[in-house]
Amino acid sequence: MAFLSPSSSSAKTETLIVSSDGRGANKGRAAVMMLVAVTLFACLDSCAKFASRELPAIETVWFRFAIHFMLVAVVLNPWKAPEAWLTKQPRLQMMRALIQIVCTGLNFVALSQLQIAETLSIQFTGPAFVTLLSIVWLGEKVGRYRWTAIGLSFIGVLVITRPQPGALDPAFGIVLLSVIIGAGYSIMTRRLAGTESAGSMLLIMAALPALILTPILPFVFIWPSDAYTWLALFGAGFFGAISHYFYIQAHRFAPASFLAPLQYFQFLAVLILGYVFFGDIPTVWTFAGALILIGSGLYIWHRERVITRLNET
Repeated sequence: MAFLSPSSSSAKTETLIVSSDGRGANKGRAAVMMLVAVTLFACLDSCAKFASRELPAIETVWFRFAIHFMLVAVVLNPWKAPEAWLTKQPRLQMMRALIQIVCTGLNFVALSQLQIAETLSIQFTGPAFVTLLSIVWLGEKVGRYRWTAIGLSFIGVLVITRPQPGALDPAFGIVLLSVIIGAGYSIMTRRLAGTESAGSMLLIMAALPALILTPILPFVFIWPSDAYTWLALFGAGFFGAISHYFYIQAHRFAPASFLAPLQYFQFLAVLILGYVFFGDIPTVWTFAGALILIGSGLYIWHRERVITRLNET
């Protein structure tokens, strides 16, 4: 588990903390980290959906954070990585953890009722909220190319969902609420990445939710019926830990408004996992929308790489 090594957790000597105007950015490296993170997010959602078909959402959420905390605590123990157990901004860390537990709970409830691709389609509105908050809270500059990519992504979502008035499942509203709240999580991650170690962010975001849910767990607990459900619960915690590590690291190397469009690549991973594990067969409209989403992400990544080269010459 080298990705959670003590040296990686602090990133004091190797990491360039990008400023709000983009100075010090390594956008190519940040893009790769974000693509890895969103792929692992898809694995996390697949595990959560599998477990939530049998178990209460609260129980699934508890396992997701408890296993996450235990894995990270073993690797980043106080003897090998004491800096991972320290924080300079405890209030922001706690707020971020509280936001995470609400978003995860709402998302798991929706996953128990909808296909992963359906929930993710609504989650694709997240970058718009992140972009707005990054302008207000972080002072980041957003050019017309990023706005164009986000606009194209919304078109892709509409192609996939083809919403019809009066025919929307309430679960879609649950996902949308999760997205709106989750935009604050992204912004807080960006702010904390400049002063906090990746290890402390991984530990606190898991420890606090697990601690809060532990007194509730005995009242809702249902014993998993088979080994596959246990494996899904472990997978939710495992993929949750490593996905957020890459997510945090990506925000160390690029502004949130640049990274936001890259989250659309998660849809491709969701399509594959949904078909393999749940038999979800994408429609032609789903593929058409996915191509728009992926195309917009590729375009903005290519455009940023061109700008970086021009600035270096």
